[in-house]
Amino acid sequence: MNEKQKKIVVMGGSFNPPTLAHHLLMRHAMDALGAERGVFVPVSDAYLKRKLRDCHPPVVLPPELRLNMLRAMCTDERLEVCEKEMGTVEARTVPTLWELQHENPDAELYFLMGADKLALLVHLTEKRDFLRCFQVALYARDQVGIADALRAHPVLAPYLHRIVLLPQPEGTGDISSSKVRAMMLAGKPCQEMLCPGVWELFKEVRPADFPHVINQFRGEYDFLSNRFACRFVWQGLTFGNAEAAFQASKCADVQERKVFCLCSADKAAQKGRLLVPPAAWEAERGHIMEAILTAKFQQNPELLKRLTDTGHRLLIHGNSKGDTLWGVDLYTWQGENLLGKILMKIREKEKDE
Repeated sequence: MNEKQKKIVVMGGSFNPPTLAHHLLMRHAMDALGAERGVFVPVSDAYLKRKLRDCHPPVVLPPELRLNMLRAMCTDERLEVCEKEMGTVEARTVPTLWELQHENPDAELYFLMGADKLALLVHLTEKRDFLRCFQVALYARDQVGIADALRAHPVLAPYLHRIVLLPQPEGTGDISSSKVRAMMLAGKPCQEMLCPGVWELFKEVRPADFPHVINQFRGEYDFLSNRFACRFVWQGLTFGNAEAAFQASKCADVQERKVFCLCSADKAAQKGRLLVPPAAWEAERGHIMEAILTAKFQQNPELLKRLTDTGHRLLIHGNSKGDTLWGVDLYTWQGENLLGKILMKIREKEKDE
């Protein structure tokens, strides 16, 4: 490779929030490689929410705030922010790098990674010829150990000339976005972990902005699901689960509704898909669902107590079936979450009484 060829260092990540370590690692890599530019590539909001959905609470900063923080960190004119992944559903490292390469055909791209990401590097190289296309700047505390591991690795060994090992800059090992978030939630100062411009934005963030979330109605929260087995009476008929009552609401004839009284949730959903509801049903289905769930909880006091015991937690009917009306698709993180909203409405009504 021509030593005078232009070099660009690319750092991908959540930047939730961007820390002083991100800034120092980028600057150090650029200086070590003699790079002309450093590009920060934040992941999408949907990907980040998937990644942190099991954290309690899941502290996910708004995408525009993450972008503004990154821009505030780019005080050096050589640094910039790439927004190519912000509106996507998933992390797309390879397509993004190809787009950057296309925009900079005379440049050699170096993707910045930590030694803890070797498994990802192996995967990308096996599946996407990553190291054949791009170079990698790899940070490692134990450079000797990592060098030995690379030489012995069957996938990475042929590409040693494409991997540049860099020593981890002093002071970056104890700084992380997760520590900053934890300190914010605990009300502890974290200014020393952030660049001044980032701190000016982050100091306005409050723990109250991130309520605890129940995002799947399973396990200890299975009673929130319409498929949970419990008996209750609605419109004069006794049902064994809320799903059966809801599907029965599509029937104009009482005799047809009675068929659903003995149906399991799965059977009711299956039969309901074959029904053509009355013309006005779709416009009223939200009110119908609220009436059914009100009956379910009011007639089952133990379930009502479990609902109120969820406190002020945000209830999200997260699912992997693409239901974006009653719930939220846990892959795209899109959805109206009508079921969750109805449950929270019933909970609040009970607290007010």
